[in-house]
Amino acid sequence: MNNSKNYINIYVKIYEEFYEILGSFLYDFPIVGIEERLDEVIICFPAEKYNEKLRQKLIDILSVLSPDAKIIKTEKLEEKNWNEEWEKSVTPIVIDDEIAITPSWHADSLEHNIKILIDPKMSFGTGHHATTRLVCQLMKNLVKPDSYWIDAGTGTAVLAILAIKLGAKGVFAFDNNIWSVENSIENIAMNNCSEQIEIEQADIFKLDLPEADAIAANMYTHILKRAFPLFRRSLKNSNGDLLVSGVLKYDEEELYESAKDAGFKHIKTLREDEWIAVHFKPEQK
Repeated sequence: MNNSKNYINIYVKIYEEFYEILGSFLYDFPIVGIEERLDEVIICFPAEKYNEKLRQKLIDILSVLSPDAKIIKTEKLEEKNWNEEWEKSVTPIVIDDEIAITPSWHADSLEHNIKILIDPKMSFGTGHHATTRLVCQLMKNLVKPDSYWIDAGTGTAVLAILAIKLGAKGVFAFDNNIWSVENSIENIAMNNCSEQIEIEQADIFKLDLPEADAIAANMYTHILKRAFPLFRRSLKNSNGDLLVSGVLKYDEEELYESAKDAGFKHIKTLREDEWIAVHFKPEQK
């Protein structure tokens, strides 16, 4: 069967810190997929569904997100199978010698002990962003056998799946974005983790977090600052680990201060480009 169709690629200039929220705004758009680049995303539409009204809606969303965000190029792809082109563009992300995040079509070519299978429609939360990779690096030496984790702001469930593959007995994962939750369910099943991972669509500030041995939270800084007391209560009966990311280096000191006020001590910070991931532990009384 020939699946070839015409597509429209819309190139958008937008800073990395707005990628995730842009993805949530685009949930109802008739898009085929999104590719991330450095301060740029490419949004692909079927040509027959893209029109001036849709373009204006996208422009309005970009103006709300950032005064610097804008459409910089429109490209028509004639008679190409977009899925095939997309599969060529999505490559495995190697965390280290043992861990890799990979689309299923590349899995057999990897020799890593831990392979997290993610077949994305969008590249948000698939390991292509520094924040996901940094938390994976921290988790490698922190997941204890039979521990129970929370994956806050799960995205596509990469961190929840990694926790199980590293030996955790269970994970409670949640996100406020329905697209993320639906995609996470598919990814969790593909990695044979459905029995160990509970997934829910929820707002962290309307949620009663369960007690946990450790928490991974990939969220915006302003949300993390408000959520630190919730994380502290969840870890109250353990000397557990809190791993946070989604934080730009410019917000580092502000993050440390909020964590300290909530009863956490700073253990370690990893850096990549302008992003950081931080390991905290509860202060012992």
